[in-house]
Amino acid sequence: MRPISAPPVALTGLLLLSVSSLASASAAVLGIDFGQEFIKAALVKPGIPLEIVLTKDTKRKEAAAIGFKPVSNGEKGGFVYPERLYGVDAVNLAARFPHDVYPGLKKVMGQHIMDDSVAAYSARNPALPIVPNIFRPTVAFQSPSAPPADNGKGGFTVEELLAMQFKSIVYNAEALAGANTRIRDVVFTVPAFLKAEERSSLKLAAELAGLRVMSFVSDGLAVGINYATTRTFNESSPEYHIVYDMGAGSTTATVLRFQGRSVKDVGRFNKTVQEVTVLGIGYDTELGGDLFNQKVFEILLDDFVNSPKAKHLLEEDPNLKNTVRTNGRAASKLWKEATRVRQILSANTDTVASIESLYKDIDFRSSKITRAAFEELLAQYEARITKPIADAISTANVALNEVNTLIVHGGAVRTPFVGRKIEDVMGGAEKISKQVNPDESAVFGATFKGAAESGAFKVKEIRTQDIGAFGVSIKYKKDAEAKKETVQQIFPFYSKIGNEKVIPFSRNSEFTFSTFHNLPPRINDPNQKPGQGLLDTIQTSNLTDSVKKLQEDFGCAEKDIVAKFGILLDPKDSLPKVIRFWVECGVETAPEAPKKDAGGAFEDVKGFFGYGKKDISSSATPKSTKSADSEPKAIRRIEKIPIKYTITKSGFPNIPEKDKTALILKIRGFDKHDKERKDLEEARNNLEAYTYRARGYLSDDAFIAVSTEEQREKLDAMVSEASDWLYGDGYAAGLKEVHQKIKQLEALEAPISKRRTEKDSLPEALKGLNNILTSMKGFIEREESLAEAQPNDYYSFDLEPLKKTYEGGRIWAEEKSAAQEKLQLYEGPIITSEEVTAKAKELTTELITSIHTKKELDDMRERSLKKAAAAAEKEAKEAEAKAKAEAEAAAKEEAEAEAAAKEEDEMAGEAGAEGGAEDGAEDGAEDETKPESEEKTEEVKEEIEEEIEERKRDEL
Repeated sequence: MRPISAPPVALTGLLLLSVSSLASASAAVLGIDFGQEFIKAALVKPGIPLEIVLTKDTKRKEAAAIGFKPVSNGEKGGFVYPERLYGVDAVNLAARFPHDVYPGLKKVMGQHIMDDSVAAYSARNPALPIVPNIFRPTVAFQSPSAPPADNGKGGFTVEELLAMQFKSIVYNAEALAGANTRIRDVVFTVPAFLKAEERSSLKLAAELAGLRVMSFVSDGLAVGINYATTRTFNESSPEYHIVYDMGAGSTTATVLRFQGRSVKDVGRFNKTVQEVTVLGIGYDTELGGDLFNQKVFEILLDDFVNSPKAKHLLEEDPNLKNTVRTNGRAASKLWKEATRVRQILSANTDTVASIESLYKDIDFRSSKITRAAFEELLAQYEARITKPIADAISTANVALNEVNTLIVHGGAVRTPFVGRKIEDVMGGAEKISKQVNPDESAVFGATFKGAAESGAFKVKEIRTQDIGAFGVSIKYKKDAEAKKETVQQIFPFYSKIGNEKVIPFSRNSEFTFSTFHNLPPRINDPNQKPGQGLLDTIQTSNLTDSVKKLQEDFGCAEKDIVAKFGILLDPKDSLPKVIRFWVECGVETAPEAPKKDAGGAFEDVKGFFGYGKKDISSSATPKSTKSADSEPKAIRRIEKIPIKYTITKSGFPNIPEKDKTALILKIRGFDKHDKERKDLEEARNNLEAYTYRARGYLSDDAFIAVSTEEQREKLDAMVSEASDWLYGDGYAAGLKEVHQKIKQLEALEAPISKRRTEKDSLPEALKGLNNILTSMKGFIEREESLAEAQPNDYYSFDLEPLKKTYEGGRIWAEEKSAAQEKLQLYEGPIITSEEVTAKAKELTTELITSIHTKKELDDMRERSLKKAAAAAEKEAKEAEAKAKAEAEAAAKEEAEAEAAAKEEDEMAGEAGAEGGAEDGAEDGAEDETKPESEEKTEEVKEEIEEEIEERKRDEL
């Protein structure tokens, strides 16, 4: 059974709907799935929605190992930084330097040096010398690859080695993110059963690497978040799924509930969010791929010891099996091959192991190893494979038939034996989900959670709820005379993360209490008693004074005074934190005398003057009568005083800040050396490539044409000398010396190569320059001819600056071209193609500017003329209308005068002759008024036309 990975295209649609306006361009969040065998990382930043961080070999996961390769050309007598290797390079190095390769450090992270897990790690890696940490009783390694301490011996703590691996991942992530991006925020996936000291160790390693841990998210919840990002769930019918995660070192099962939820949104609106809730967990801290590898390791070891080639060794050493097991190189080779064989048997039914020079130069080739034989050895783990599922179902209080599917995650679930067993438990293969990537789902879920927590990204709203694997209790002495400590449980096993509880104490003096985890017995040792994981010690400092103040200032009785503290299961790391502390008591105080409001005073004034009187009997109510007769009751108030307290870490002490700074500087020393080494390697490669390239030039016809025989002979000699030096004395040379050699070669080769390039590029550049000069000349001539036909007005274009620029460019081109033509090909050029191109660009800019200026002036002239014509047309129409109106008015006056005259004629009666004379006189008068009206109209027209012409002149 091999789960199918989810299509990667779905990931881009689930995240980063938009970027918050407050997010900077360099905002980025890194998610790290830190496993015992592999480390996966994913990055999210603006423009990069959830992308896997590739290794330098473009792999999607990095082997969780770091190694130190000694350098052979260092200075004698002093410390020389080794070369650091990561991932598969480190694993391969273990065959040669097993004492300086550190794989699977997660197993011993935060563990006491005497813990069983440390002993198991030492047995698996016999070449690694484990020593006590100088800061606390945890694991460190003595190593010649570390700078020597005061005692002359060097070493590394587990946190230092992890920090180096994390910095390597950050380096790859920043390369993916692009320039000017610094990654500081990180979210880690961790097993739900990871103890406080292990979480503290991981956090310290991140701090040494310059990272800020946003939060830890359990593996099962991280897979659940990734599952929910591309799905929506019903509110009325939730789904139940089990995440079964079997990695290299442990196995967990997590029961999750997926459900939609309608919640209050802005204003009167609601929105639907998705909820992922952890209901139950089960785990085995030692069951995983490494346990299966150990079985193959034993098969290969037995096969080698009993092989004919090793017969004489067995005769010499009857304890040969243990000798090979504890030999660093042999054990490393066997473990690497055992891992490969186990992975092959997951796909094939049989295979053969092969190891070159396994022990004392003996090449080993095993007999056929079958899957059936391998699974016979795994049969003893059958119950342990399914037990985490049963435990998770039990703690979740969910029936197995209510579970929709089981989601598999982790590399070891690909083992066919494991797949069959979980199918049997779930009732068939159809219950096994193949909808998530079994390798990358957790890291994607953790990165998604980090993006949501950062506030820099807008993501799909998924609300999560995790639970703690351990219970939390406190212990304290009830009073100063008590000999035994009282233990009180605060949070039971599997309590919800984020819950807060308030715990009361009847104490009136300073006291101390401590918190600890309730740990279950080890999986493989049911007879062992439950343990305690020490957490913090809390000490009050002003409790006595605060109690006294309550008594004196508020009259509190001693029996009524209670001390209380609030303790929270912190969502960031799932550990309990005391977040507040206070002392309180309840006191009764007399109520204040009732105050007469403004309205009542006003009514009293009105009553005094006889206004607004009311009939008391008619307005009184039983309520008002009762309130008037009853006495006010006392008020009970809670008085609180904050308590000052200090929190001291129990268990392993914290590393002092000065020592932490020293560790950071120690890691930076390796970082600096790695950069110098990479720069030196790059310079050496450049020098080597230069010598090959220069030798090719010496036989190139184009290169020969632009150089003399003497120049080529000198270059040939210098190339040979540099090549011999590079593979001889230059092998131990520093970066400065290598750069000096490159500069010496460049001083001879670069001028010749420049002439060869100019031989082809200069004519093309001159051709382009002449083309632009021709264009400028044509433009100038055309504009000069147009200027003769147009009036020299405000909008005329001034050609003089362009003509001056043209003449300067023409003279420069002619002089430089003439001088260049006199030179031989092997002589240095008078001008270069870059200079010619720059001159052509300058002239082109000037010509384009002139063309644009000319066009703008023409457009302005055209717009002005159109505007003036429109205004003239408008005014002409207005003048015509005015003249017409005046003519009509004059005609009207004339008609009225004629009608009046006619009326007078009729009234005259018989005075015909005289009237006729008068009529004649009037007719004559009429004839005289007509020319006067027409003359007035013409005068108005002339005035209007003059005004129009004046406006045109103003406009121009």
